Amino acid sequence: MNKIIETLRRRVSASSLRVVSAPYLPSSLIAAALILVYTDWMVILLGQSGAYWIDASRATSSLPAIQDVLSAGILPYLLAGLAYLLLVWLLLSILTRSLALLLWMVFSLVHLAHILSWGIWKFAGMGLSLSNQVWIHASTGLILGILLVQMLLRSNPAPNGWTAKLKPILTILWSVLLIAAVLASAFGERGGWVRLQPDHSPGRRANAGIAHDLARQRIVMFGGISDWLGGKFLYENSTWEWEGSDWIEMHPETVPLPRAGHMMAYDEKRGVVVMFGGEDKSGKYVFSDTWIWDGTDWKEILVDSSPQGRRGGQLFYDPARETVILTGGFYFSYEDQTPIMIDDMWEWNGKEWKYLGYMPTSLIITNPNTVYDPVRGQTLLFNYNQVLAWENDQWLETDIAFTLPPRLGVQAAIDPLGGKLLVFGGVNNGVQLEDTWILGGNTWQELHPDPAPSVRDAYMMFHDPVRNSIILYGGISGYTFDDMWELVIP
Repeated sequence: MNKIIETLRRRVSASSLRVVSAPYLPSSLIAAALILVYTDWMVILLGQSGAYWIDASRATSSLPAIQDVLSAGILPYLLAGLAYLLLVWLLLSILTRSLALLLWMVFSLVHLAHILSWGIWKFAGMGLSLSNQVWIHASTGLILGILLVQMLLRSNPAPNGWTAKLKPILTILWSVLLIAAVLASAFGERGGWVRLQPDHSPGRRANAGIAHDLARQRIVMFGGISDWLGGKFLYENSTWEWEGSDWIEMHPETVPLPRAGHMMAYDEKRGVVVMFGGEDKSGKYVFSDTWIWDGTDWKEILVDSSPQGRRGGQLFYDPARETVILTGGFYFSYEDQTPIMIDDMWEWNGKEWKYLGYMPTSLIITNPNTVYDPVRGQTLLFNYNQVLAWENDQWLETDIAFTLPPRLGVQAAIDPLGGKLLVFGGVNNGVQLEDTWILGGNTWQELHPDPAPSVRDAYMMFHDPVRNSIILYGGISGYTFDDMWELVIP
Protein backbone atom coordinates (compact mmCIF):
# COMPACT_ATOMS: atom_id res chain seq x y z
CA MET A 1 0.00 0.00 0.00
CA ASN A 2 2.80 2.42 0.89
CA LYS A 3 4.40 1.72 -2.47
CA ILE A 4 1.17 2.59 -4.30
CA ILE A 5 0.78 5.82 -2.33
CA GLU A 6 4.37 6.86 -3.12
CA THR A 7 3.84 6.19 -6.81
CA LEU A 8 0.67 8.31 -6.85
CA ARG A 9 2.41 11.09 -4.96
CA ARG A 10 5.25 11.23 -7.51
CA ARG A 11 2.85 11.43 -10.42
CA VAL A 12 0.64 14.10 -8.84
CA SER A 13 3.72 16.06 -7.78
CA ALA A 14 5.13 15.99 -11.29
CA SER A 15 1.80 17.12 -12.73
CA SER A 16 1.44 19.86 -10.10
CA LEU A 17 4.89 21.20 -10.89
CA ARG A 18 4.07 21.25 -14.56
CA VAL A 19 0.84 23.16 -13.88
CA VAL A 20 2.42 25.93 -11.79
CA SER A 21 5.74 26.13 -13.59
CA ALA A 22 4.29 27.25 -16.93
CA PRO A 23 3.99 31.07 -16.93
CA TYR A 24 0.84 31.41 -19.05
CA LEU A 25 -2.37 29.58 -19.89
CA PRO A 26 -2.23 26.99 -22.67
CA SER A 27 -3.79 28.14 -25.92
CA SER A 28 -6.40 25.38 -25.73
CA LEU A 29 -7.87 26.86 -22.55
CA ILE A 30 -7.93 30.35 -24.06
CA ALA A 31 -9.68 29.00 -27.14
CA ALA A 32 -12.27 27.21 -24.99
CA ALA A 33 -13.09 30.44 -23.15
CA LEU A 34 -13.40 32.39 -26.42
CA ILE A 35 -15.77 29.77 -27.86
CA LEU A 36 -17.96 30.03 -24.74
CA VAL A 37 -18.01 33.84 -24.92
CA TYR A 38 -18.87 33.80 -28.63
CA THR A 39 -21.58 31.17 -28.12
CA ASP A 40 -23.19 33.10 -25.29
CA TRP A 41 -23.11 36.34 -27.27
CA MET A 42 -25.04 34.62 -30.06
CA VAL A 43 -27.39 32.91 -27.60
CA ILE A 44 -28.40 36.35 -26.32
CA LEU A 45 -29.52 37.17 -29.88
CA LEU A 46 -31.35 33.85 -30.16
CA GLY A 47 -33.17 34.69 -26.93
CA GLN A 48 -34.70 37.86 -28.37
CA SER A 49 -38.32 37.81 -29.43
CA GLY A 50 -39.48 38.35 -32.98
CA ALA A 51 -40.32 41.91 -31.97
CA TYR A 52 -36.60 42.73 -31.59
CA TRP A 53 -35.89 42.13 -35.28
CA ILE A 54 -38.58 44.65 -36.14
CA ASP A 55 -37.81 47.21 -33.45
CA ALA A 56 -34.47 47.05 -31.59
CA SER A 57 -35.89 49.08 -28.71
CA ARG A 58 -37.80 45.95 -27.66
CA ALA A 59 -34.61 44.18 -26.64
CA THR A 60 -34.81 42.15 -23.44
CA SER A 61 -32.01 41.15 -21.09
CA SER A 62 -31.65 40.65 -17.35
CA LEU A 63 -28.56 42.88 -17.48
CA PRO A 64 -29.32 46.57 -18.16
CA ALA A 65 -25.94 47.10 -19.85
CA ILE A 66 -26.58 44.28 -22.33
CA GLN A 67 -30.10 45.52 -22.97
CA ASP A 68 -28.79 49.02 -23.73
CA VAL A 69 -26.32 47.64 -26.26
CA LEU A 70 -29.00 45.45 -27.87
CA SER A 71 -31.38 48.41 -28.05
CA ALA A 72 -28.78 50.39 -29.99
CA GLY A 73 -29.15 47.94 -32.88
CA ILE A 74 -27.68 44.72 -34.19
CA LEU A 75 -24.51 46.32 -35.62
CA PRO A 76 -23.49 48.08 -32.38
CA TYR A 77 -24.24 44.85 -30.52
CA LEU A 78 -21.98 42.79 -32.80
CA LEU A 79 -19.19 45.39 -32.60
CA ALA A 80 -19.45 45.43 -28.81
CA GLY A 81 -19.32 41.63 -28.83
CA LEU A 82 -16.18 41.65 -30.97
CA ALA A 83 -14.54 44.16 -28.63
CA TYR A 84 -15.47 42.04 -25.62
CA LEU A 85 -14.08 38.92 -27.31
CA LEU A 86 -10.77 40.68 -28.01
CA LEU A 87 -10.58 41.90 -24.41
CA VAL A 88 -11.07 38.38 -23.05
CA TRP A 89 -8.40 37.04 -25.43
CA LEU A 90 -5.95 39.79 -24.47
CA LEU A 91 -6.40 39.34 -20.72
CA LEU A 92 -6.08 35.56 -20.84
CA SER A 93 -3.03 35.81 -23.07
CA ILE A 94 -0.92 38.37 -21.23
CA LEU A 95 -1.73 37.68 -17.59
CA THR A 96 0.36 35.17 -15.68
CA ARG A 97 -1.14 31.75 -15.13
CA SER A 98 -2.53 32.30 -11.61
CA LEU A 99 -4.45 35.46 -12.52
CA ALA A 100 -5.42 34.11 -15.92
CA LEU A 101 -6.85 30.95 -14.37
CA LEU A 102 -8.98 33.02 -12.01
CA LEU A 103 -10.35 35.11 -14.87
CA TRP A 104 -10.83 31.99 -17.00
CA MET A 105 -13.03 30.44 -14.36
CA VAL A 106 -15.11 33.64 -13.99
CA PHE A 107 -15.63 34.13 -17.73
CA SER A 108 -16.32 30.46 -18.38
CA LEU A 109 -18.66 29.99 -15.41
CA VAL A 110 -20.79 33.04 -16.22
CA HIS A 111 -21.15 32.31 -19.92
CA LEU A 112 -21.60 28.55 -19.71
CA ALA A 113 -24.24 28.94 -16.97
CA HIS A 114 -26.16 31.40 -19.13
CA ILE A 115 -25.95 29.08 -22.15
CA LEU A 116 -27.27 26.15 -20.13
CA SER A 117 -30.06 28.29 -18.65
CA TRP A 118 -31.20 29.39 -22.09
CA GLY A 119 -31.04 25.84 -23.42
CA ILE A 120 -33.16 24.49 -20.57
CA TRP A 121 -35.74 27.25 -21.05
CA LYS A 122 -35.80 26.92 -24.84
CA PHE A 123 -35.84 23.17 -25.30
CA ALA A 124 -37.22 21.86 -22.02
CA GLY A 125 -39.62 24.71 -21.21
CA MET A 126 -38.29 24.91 -17.65
CA GLY A 127 -38.09 28.21 -15.80
CA LEU A 128 -35.22 29.29 -13.57
CA SER A 129 -36.49 28.04 -10.23
CA LEU A 130 -34.08 27.84 -7.31
CA SER A 131 -33.55 24.11 -7.80
CA ASN A 132 -32.87 24.60 -11.51
CA GLN A 133 -30.35 27.35 -10.78
CA VAL A 134 -28.53 25.12 -8.28
CA TRP A 135 -28.48 22.30 -10.83
CA ILE A 136 -27.21 24.58 -13.60
CA HIS A 137 -24.36 26.03 -11.55
CA ALA A 138 -23.37 22.63 -10.19
CA SER A 139 -23.30 21.20 -13.72
CA THR A 140 -21.35 24.22 -14.98
CA GLY A 141 -18.74 23.88 -12.25
CA LEU A 142 -18.37 20.16 -12.93
CA ILE A 143 -17.96 20.64 -16.69
CA LEU A 144 -15.42 23.41 -16.27
CA GLY A 145 -13.53 21.46 -13.61
CA ILE A 146 -13.20 18.45 -15.89
CA LEU A 147 -12.13 20.66 -18.81
CA LEU A 148 -9.61 22.53 -16.70
CA VAL A 149 -7.98 19.42 -15.25
CA GLN A 150 -7.91 17.68 -18.62
CA MET A 151 -6.18 20.56 -20.39
CA LEU A 152 -3.76 21.54 -17.62
CA LEU A 153 -2.55 18.04 -16.80
CA ARG A 154 -2.29 16.79 -20.35
CA SER A 155 1.26 15.53 -20.91
CA ASN A 156 1.32 16.74 -24.50
CA PRO A 157 -0.56 20.03 -24.62
CA ALA A 158 0.15 20.57 -28.29
CA PRO A 159 -2.18 18.46 -30.46
CA ASN A 160 -0.80 16.69 -33.48
CA GLY A 161 -1.97 14.68 -36.44
CA TRP A 162 -5.68 14.52 -37.24
CA THR A 163 -6.59 16.14 -33.89
CA ALA A 164 -4.78 19.32 -34.84
CA LYS A 165 -6.77 19.53 -38.08
CA LEU A 166 -10.15 18.54 -36.65
CA LYS A 167 -10.40 21.15 -33.89
CA PRO A 168 -10.26 24.27 -36.11
CA ILE A 169 -12.71 22.67 -38.52
CA LEU A 170 -15.18 21.96 -35.71
CA THR A 171 -14.72 25.50 -34.37
CA ILE A 172 -15.51 27.00 -37.77
CA LEU A 173 -18.54 24.75 -38.22
CA TRP A 174 -19.86 25.70 -34.77
CA SER A 175 -19.43 29.41 -35.54
CA VAL A 176 -21.23 29.08 -38.86
CA LEU A 177 -24.04 27.07 -37.23
CA LEU A 178 -24.65 29.79 -34.64
CA ILE A 179 -24.68 32.49 -37.32
CA ALA A 180 -27.19 30.47 -39.34
CA ALA A 181 -29.41 30.06 -36.26
CA VAL A 182 -29.40 33.81 -35.62
CA LEU A 183 -30.23 34.54 -39.28
CA ALA A 184 -33.09 32.05 -39.13
CA SER A 185 -34.37 33.79 -36.00
CA ALA A 186 -34.12 37.21 -37.64
CA PHE A 187 -35.58 36.45 -41.06
CA GLY A 188 -37.70 33.39 -40.35
CA GLU A 189 -41.21 33.27 -38.97
CA ARG A 190 -41.52 35.81 -36.18
CA GLY A 191 -41.28 34.32 -32.72
CA GLY A 192 -44.15 33.89 -30.31
CA TRP A 193 -45.97 35.76 -27.62
CA VAL A 194 -43.60 37.61 -25.30
CA ARG A 195 -44.36 37.83 -21.59
CA LEU A 196 -44.37 41.45 -20.39
CA GLN A 197 -43.67 42.31 -16.77
CA PRO A 198 -44.41 45.99 -16.18
CA ASP A 199 -43.56 47.58 -12.83
CA HIS A 200 -47.25 47.98 -11.95
CA SER A 201 -50.25 45.83 -12.73
CA PRO A 202 -54.04 45.75 -12.22
CA GLY A 203 -53.57 42.23 -10.82
CA ARG A 204 -55.80 39.28 -11.57
CA ARG A 205 -58.52 40.35 -13.96
CA ALA A 206 -61.12 38.93 -16.34
CA ASN A 207 -64.23 40.34 -18.04
CA ALA A 208 -63.00 43.90 -17.53
CA GLY A 209 -63.98 46.73 -19.85
CA ILE A 210 -61.36 48.39 -22.05
CA ALA A 211 -61.30 51.26 -24.53
CA HIS A 212 -58.60 53.05 -26.49
CA ASP A 213 -58.44 56.77 -25.70
CA LEU A 214 -57.21 58.04 -29.07
CA ALA A 215 -56.53 61.59 -27.90
CA ARG A 216 -54.23 60.52 -25.06
CA GLN A 217 -52.99 57.29 -26.70
CA ARG A 218 -53.87 55.23 -23.63
CA ILE A 219 -55.81 52.06 -23.02
CA VAL A 220 -58.42 52.52 -20.28
CA MET A 221 -59.41 49.48 -18.19
CA PHE A 222 -62.20 49.44 -15.63
CA GLY A 223 -63.68 46.81 -13.33
CA GLY A 224 -63.83 43.08 -14.00
CA ILE A 225 -63.55 40.08 -11.70
CA SER A 226 -60.34 39.30 -9.85
CA ASP A 227 -59.55 36.98 -6.96
CA TRP A 228 -61.59 33.96 -5.88
CA LEU A 229 -62.70 34.66 -2.32
CA GLY A 230 -65.01 32.60 -0.15
CA GLY A 231 -66.58 30.65 -3.01
CA LYS A 232 -67.10 33.62 -5.31
CA PHE A 233 -65.13 36.12 -7.38
CA LEU A 234 -64.28 39.62 -6.19
CA TYR A 235 -65.74 42.31 -8.46
CA GLU A 236 -63.52 45.33 -9.10
CA ASN A 237 -64.19 49.03 -9.66
CA SER A 238 -60.63 50.31 -10.07
CA THR A 239 -59.53 52.32 -13.11
CA TRP A 240 -56.20 51.65 -14.80
CA GLU A 241 -54.51 53.08 -17.88
CA TRP A 242 -51.81 51.46 -20.01
CA GLU A 243 -49.43 53.98 -21.58
CA GLY A 244 -47.15 51.66 -23.55
CA SER A 245 -44.66 50.65 -20.88
CA ASP A 246 -46.54 50.49 -17.58
CA TRP A 247 -49.97 50.43 -15.97
CA ILE A 248 -51.04 53.55 -14.07
CA GLU A 249 -53.76 53.33 -11.45
CA MET A 250 -56.08 56.31 -11.64
CA HIS A 251 -57.77 57.77 -8.57
CA PRO A 252 -60.98 59.51 -9.69
CA GLU A 253 -63.19 61.31 -7.19
CA THR A 254 -66.29 59.53 -8.52
CA VAL A 255 -66.16 55.78 -8.99
CA PRO A 256 -68.84 53.54 -10.59
CA LEU A 257 -70.00 50.46 -8.70
CA PRO A 258 -67.99 47.24 -9.18
CA ARG A 259 -69.01 45.27 -12.26
CA ALA A 260 -67.94 42.79 -14.94
CA GLY A 261 -68.92 42.19 -18.55
CA HIS A 262 -69.65 45.88 -19.07
CA MET A 263 -69.12 47.65 -22.39
CA MET A 264 -66.70 50.52 -23.08
CA ALA A 265 -65.94 52.51 -26.23
CA TYR A 266 -64.14 55.72 -27.12
CA ASP A 267 -66.37 58.50 -28.46
CA GLU A 268 -64.10 60.10 -31.05
CA LYS A 269 -66.28 63.16 -31.64
CA ARG A 270 -66.55 64.06 -27.94
CA GLY A 271 -63.16 62.79 -26.80
CA VAL A 272 -64.41 60.68 -23.87
CA VAL A 273 -64.74 56.99 -23.01
CA VAL A 274 -68.34 55.78 -22.72
CA MET A 275 -69.27 52.89 -20.42
CA PHE A 276 -72.62 51.13 -20.22
CA GLY A 277 -74.11 48.35 -18.10
CA GLY A 278 -72.39 45.24 -16.84
CA GLU A 279 -73.12 42.65 -14.19
CA ASP A 280 -73.07 43.58 -10.50
CA LYS A 281 -71.11 41.77 -7.78
CA SER A 282 -74.01 39.44 -6.99
CA GLY A 283 -73.87 38.00 -10.50
CA LYS A 284 -77.67 38.24 -10.73
CA TYR A 285 -78.30 41.89 -11.56
CA VAL A 286 -77.28 43.87 -14.66
CA PHE A 287 -76.80 47.62 -14.76
CA SER A 288 -78.38 50.03 -17.23
CA ASP A 289 -76.32 53.07 -16.22
CA THR A 290 -74.21 55.28 -18.52
CA TRP A 291 -70.82 56.72 -17.54
CA ILE A 292 -68.14 58.78 -19.26
CA TRP A 293 -64.42 58.93 -18.48
CA ASP A 294 -62.63 62.15 -19.41
CA GLY A 295 -59.12 61.01 -18.44
CA THR A 296 -59.44 62.32 -14.90
CA ASP A 297 -62.82 61.41 -13.45
CA TRP A 298 -65.92 59.30 -14.03
CA LYS A 299 -69.28 61.03 -14.46
CA GLU A 300 -72.64 59.29 -14.55
CA ILE A 301 -75.01 60.62 -17.20
CA LEU A 302 -78.63 60.47 -16.06
CA VAL A 303 -81.05 60.08 -18.98
CA ASP A 304 -84.80 59.80 -19.36
CA SER A 305 -84.66 56.76 -21.63
CA SER A 306 -81.97 54.08 -21.43
CA PRO A 307 -81.31 50.70 -23.05
CA GLN A 308 -82.24 47.61 -21.09
CA GLY A 309 -79.62 46.52 -18.60
CA ARG A 310 -77.19 43.93 -19.97
CA ARG A 311 -73.71 42.55 -20.09
CA GLY A 312 -71.59 41.38 -23.03
CA GLY A 313 -73.08 43.68 -25.66
CA GLN A 314 -71.23 45.45 -28.46
CA LEU A 315 -70.38 49.11 -27.84
CA PHE A 316 -68.43 50.89 -30.59
CA TYR A 317 -68.02 54.23 -32.33
CA ASP A 318 -69.66 54.63 -35.74
CA PRO A 319 -67.69 57.25 -37.72
CA ALA A 320 -70.49 57.56 -40.29
CA ARG A 321 -73.13 58.51 -37.69
CA GLU A 322 -70.58 60.08 -35.29
CA THR A 323 -72.29 58.31 -32.42
CA VAL A 324 -71.60 55.36 -30.14
CA ILE A 325 -73.62 52.26 -31.05
CA LEU A 326 -74.87 49.59 -28.64
CA THR A 327 -76.10 46.24 -29.92
CA GLY A 328 -76.89 42.88 -28.39
CA GLY A 329 -75.83 41.58 -25.01
CA PHE A 330 -77.61 39.32 -22.55
CA TYR A 331 -78.73 38.87 -18.95
CA PHE A 332 -79.42 35.83 -16.79
CA SER A 333 -83.00 34.87 -16.00
CA TYR A 334 -83.92 35.00 -12.32
CA GLU A 335 -85.60 31.58 -12.43
CA ASP A 336 -82.88 29.27 -13.71
CA GLN A 337 -79.97 31.63 -14.54
CA THR A 338 -80.05 30.80 -18.26
CA PRO A 339 -78.71 33.55 -20.56
CA ILE A 340 -81.36 35.57 -22.36
CA MET A 341 -80.05 37.31 -25.48
CA ILE A 342 -81.06 40.91 -26.29
CA ASP A 343 -81.65 41.89 -29.93
CA ASP A 344 -82.04 45.67 -29.86
CA MET A 345 -79.84 48.51 -31.20
CA TRP A 346 -79.24 51.95 -29.67
CA GLU A 347 -77.01 54.95 -30.28
CA TRP A 348 -75.48 57.46 -27.85
CA ASN A 349 -75.04 61.04 -29.09
CA GLY A 350 -73.32 62.39 -26.00
CA LYS A 351 -76.51 63.47 -24.28
CA GLU A 352 -79.10 60.75 -24.70
CA TRP A 353 -79.79 57.26 -25.97
CA LYS A 354 -81.81 56.82 -29.16
CA TYR A 355 -83.52 53.54 -30.03
CA LEU A 356 -82.60 52.28 -33.52
CA GLY A 357 -84.68 49.09 -33.69
CA TYR A 358 -84.21 45.33 -33.48
CA MET A 359 -81.55 43.28 -35.18
CA PRO A 360 -82.78 40.81 -37.81
CA THR A 361 -80.93 37.96 -36.12
CA SER A 362 -79.59 37.50 -32.61
CA LEU A 363 -75.88 37.72 -31.93
CA ILE A 364 -74.26 34.62 -30.48
CA ILE A 365 -71.23 36.33 -28.98
CA THR A 366 -71.49 37.07 -25.26
CA ASN A 367 -68.70 39.56 -24.70
CA PRO A 368 -67.65 42.93 -26.21
CA ASN A 369 -65.83 42.01 -29.39
CA THR A 370 -65.76 44.64 -32.13
CA VAL A 371 -62.84 46.20 -34.03
CA TYR A 372 -62.63 48.86 -36.72
CA ASP A 373 -60.98 47.60 -39.91
CA PRO A 374 -59.28 50.52 -41.70
CA VAL A 375 -58.83 48.51 -44.90
CA ARG A 376 -62.51 47.68 -45.23
CA GLY A 377 -63.59 50.94 -43.62
CA GLN A 378 -66.02 48.95 -41.45
CA THR A 379 -66.52 47.82 -37.88
CA LEU A 380 -66.17 44.04 -37.69
CA LEU A 381 -67.63 41.67 -35.12
CA PHE A 382 -66.22 38.22 -34.33
CA ASN A 383 -69.45 36.34 -33.64
CA TYR A 384 -68.72 32.74 -32.54
CA ASN A 385 -68.53 31.17 -36.01
CA GLN A 386 -68.66 34.12 -38.39
CA VAL A 387 -67.36 37.63 -38.94
CA LEU A 388 -70.05 40.29 -39.33
CA ALA A 389 -69.71 43.87 -40.58
CA TRP A 390 -71.65 46.93 -39.43
CA GLU A 391 -73.24 48.37 -42.54
CA ASN A 392 -76.42 50.35 -43.15
CA ASP A 393 -77.07 50.48 -39.40
CA GLN A 394 -77.11 46.70 -38.92
CA TRP A 395 -74.85 43.67 -38.69
CA LEU A 396 -74.46 41.95 -42.05
CA GLU A 397 -72.69 38.78 -43.11
CA THR A 398 -69.34 39.15 -44.88
CA ASP A 399 -67.55 37.10 -47.53
CA ILE A 400 -64.95 36.01 -44.97
CA ALA A 401 -64.81 32.22 -44.87
CA PHE A 402 -64.74 30.91 -41.30
CA THR A 403 -62.06 28.18 -41.26
CA LEU A 404 -61.16 28.13 -37.55
CA PRO A 405 -63.02 26.34 -34.75
CA PRO A 406 -65.95 28.43 -33.40
CA ARG A 407 -65.49 29.97 -29.97
CA LEU A 408 -66.87 32.28 -27.31
CA GLY A 409 -65.06 34.32 -24.69
CA VAL A 410 -62.56 35.93 -27.05
CA GLN A 411 -61.77 39.59 -27.56
CA ALA A 412 -60.47 40.37 -31.04
CA ALA A 413 -57.79 42.99 -31.71
CA ILE A 414 -56.70 44.49 -35.01
CA ASP A 415 -53.62 46.12 -36.47
CA PRO A 416 -54.94 49.58 -37.47
CA LEU A 417 -52.39 49.93 -40.28
CA GLY A 418 -52.51 46.54 -41.99
CA GLY A 419 -56.03 45.60 -40.95
CA LYS A 420 -55.01 42.15 -39.67
CA LEU A 421 -57.41 40.83 -37.05
CA LEU A 422 -56.15 38.55 -34.27
CA VAL A 423 -58.03 36.17 -31.96
CA PHE A 424 -56.66 33.88 -29.28
CA GLY A 425 -58.07 30.97 -27.30
CA GLY A 426 -61.60 31.21 -26.00
CA VAL A 427 -63.99 28.37 -25.18
CA ASN A 428 -66.12 26.06 -27.32
CA ASN A 429 -68.54 23.49 -25.89
CA GLY A 430 -66.91 23.80 -22.50
CA VAL A 431 -63.38 23.21 -23.84
CA GLN A 432 -60.90 26.07 -23.52
CA LEU A 433 -58.54 26.74 -26.42
CA GLU A 434 -55.02 28.15 -26.72
CA ASP A 435 -54.62 28.65 -30.46
CA THR A 436 -53.75 31.92 -32.21
CA TRP A 437 -55.41 32.94 -35.49
CA ILE A 438 -54.93 35.95 -37.74
CA LEU A 439 -57.27 37.25 -40.44
CA GLY A 440 -55.59 38.90 -43.42
CA GLY A 441 -58.04 39.97 -46.10
CA ASN A 442 -60.58 37.15 -46.29
CA THR A 443 -58.29 34.34 -45.18
CA TRP A 444 -57.71 32.95 -41.69
CA GLN A 445 -54.25 31.65 -40.89
CA GLU A 446 -53.30 29.77 -37.75
CA LEU A 447 -50.09 30.97 -36.18
CA HIS A 448 -47.98 28.62 -34.13
CA PRO A 449 -46.24 31.00 -31.74
CA ASP A 450 -43.77 29.68 -29.22
CA PRO A 451 -44.20 30.54 -26.42
CA ALA A 452 -47.90 31.39 -26.06
CA PRO A 453 -50.31 32.17 -23.21
CA SER A 454 -52.02 29.23 -21.54
CA VAL A 455 -55.65 28.28 -22.23
CA ARG A 456 -58.15 30.95 -21.21
CA ASP A 457 -61.13 33.06 -22.15
CA ALA A 458 -62.65 36.37 -20.95
CA TYR A 459 -59.25 38.08 -21.34
CA MET A 460 -58.66 41.66 -22.47
CA MET A 461 -56.84 42.18 -25.78
CA PHE A 462 -56.04 45.38 -27.65
CA HIS A 463 -53.68 47.02 -30.10
CA ASP A 464 -51.01 49.10 -28.38
CA PRO A 465 -50.43 52.26 -30.47
CA VAL A 466 -47.16 53.04 -28.67
CA ARG A 467 -45.56 49.61 -29.11
CA ASN A 468 -47.42 48.82 -32.37
CA SER A 469 -48.22 45.33 -31.14
CA ILE A 470 -51.12 43.28 -29.80
CA ILE A 471 -51.38 43.05 -26.00
CA LEU A 472 -53.25 40.33 -24.12
CA TYR A 473 -54.00 40.72 -20.41
CA GLY A 474 -55.49 38.36 -17.85
CA GLY A 475 -58.43 36.07 -18.51
CA ILE A 476 -59.79 33.05 -16.70
CA SER A 477 -59.33 29.29 -16.58
CA GLY A 478 -60.64 28.13 -13.24
CA TYR A 479 -58.97 31.13 -11.63
CA THR A 480 -58.26 34.54 -13.06
CA PHE A 481 -54.83 35.44 -14.49
CA ASP A 482 -52.64 38.49 -13.98
CA ASP A 483 -50.14 37.84 -16.80
CA MET A 484 -49.55 40.12 -19.76
CA TRP A 485 -48.40 39.07 -23.25
CA GLU A 486 -47.32 40.85 -26.41
CA LEU A 487 -47.39 39.67 -30.02
CA VAL A 488 -45.99 41.59 -32.97
CA ILE A 489 -48.22 41.09 -36.01
CA PRO A 490 -46.15 39.37 -38.72
